[in-house]
Amino acid sequence: MKDHEYDKLITNILNISPSDIEQLSVTKEEDETKIYLTIKNHKTVRCPYCSSYRYLSNGFYKRQVIIDNDFIIHEKLFLKVRRYRCSSCGRSFSDKAGIVPNRKKTSYKMVYRIMELLKNPKLTFKSVSELTGVSTQTVTRIFDQHTHIPRIPFPEAICIDEVYTKLNDFKNSKFSCIFYDFYQHRILDILPCRRKHHLRFYLDKIDPKERDRVKFVSIDMYQPYRDIARIYFKKAIICVDSFHVVSHLNDDLNKLRIRIMNSYDPQSQEYYLLNRFKFLLFDRSIDLENKGRFNKRLGRFLNYSQLLSLILSIDKQLETAYNLKELYIFFNSTADYNSASENLDMIIDKFIQADIPEFDEFITLQKNWRNEIINSFSTYKGRRLNSGVAESINRTVSTLLYNTRGIRNSERRRKRIMFAVNKSGFTIQ
Repeated sequence: MKDHEYDKLITNILNISPSDIEQLSVTKEEDETKIYLTIKNHKTVRCPYCSSYRYLSNGFYKRQVIIDNDFIIHEKLFLKVRRYRCSSCGRSFSDKAGIVPNRKKTSYKMVYRIMELLKNPKLTFKSVSELTGVSTQTVTRIFDQHTHIPRIPFPEAICIDEVYTKLNDFKNSKFSCIFYDFYQHRILDILPCRRKHHLRFYLDKIDPKERDRVKFVSIDMYQPYRDIARIYFKKAIICVDSFHVVSHLNDDLNKLRIRIMNSYDPQSQEYYLLNRFKFLLFDRSIDLENKGRFNKRLGRFLNYSQLLSLILSIDKQLETAYNLKELYIFFNSTADYNSASENLDMIIDKFIQADIPEFDEFITLQKNWRNEIINSFSTYKGRRLNSGVAESINRTVSTLLYNTRGIRNSERRRKRIMFAVNKSGFTIQ
């Protein structure tokens, strides 16, 4: 490549005008080419220490610049930066390069590319390093330096949930607590620990007026969250996420299925049905009236509806439990706040009358969390309160933590998660 071609290429890479270049020279040494660039200074020079305009030239110094370009592979770019000596205070200073952060060699364009790549939860610091040709340590340093993410003030409706963090530098805590904005679908803040005393320490520092603005708090059935919500969000309605309630119900039904299945011989038809087609008891998205297929084990054509009927006919208690589960899901999807109380009490009575041991835990849960379950039928701006936003965001968070194999530094993990989810918090300083 000729010198004038480098001139044009450099202006495109650094997004500068040819008139900004004072001098560009190229030297070739074996397989390596060195490009030396001098940028014109269009601004009036003044001493940064005493603000004097009186100075003397003190030569140049070279700074290597890491740039983001696939055309420059064997070339190295060096920026020749002017040095000055102030005539008033005698101190030395240099020009601000304008194309690289002060005292750094990575160009602004490369910094922007690194930060944009780090928004992808599937990419690690190491994989970004491999994509950009910058060391992993430099990628990490750039992220730490340019990511500034303060907590976001609490809105009117929030969710509190947690995410499993295998690696954690905070007192052996395995779960990080996350506060979510229910309506805006963003993370408000992340704490490295979900223990009650740590939550209290965090919330104690937040202005009570801000906490009193919260009208709704959606949580899972983790007792410390309810205790904390009652103490610090005194004017809020506390709701338990309906997804977690239904999950508990399905878990109890599954325990009953396993008990009944294990009472039969593994070679029996009953064991086969309860094991092979167990999903029919839980997955409501399946089309039960599908086209039948020939089942070699049973020797006839059967669709999912017929298979479900065979499963429920195995044990009367299983049939009753399945119908109770369906009754609760129908209630959960159709009731409103005004009718929830009466309908829930009726459903609890039916569960008690069924006298199924596996449902004892669910009955206790319904009684202990009755008010919060009823509150979950409340709506905010036309949407029913739930922790769906938390579950959705947690999938992104889990993807990030899985691909990065966890980030031990809790503050770096907090910033990386919020940066990847909220897509904000990046500033050049």
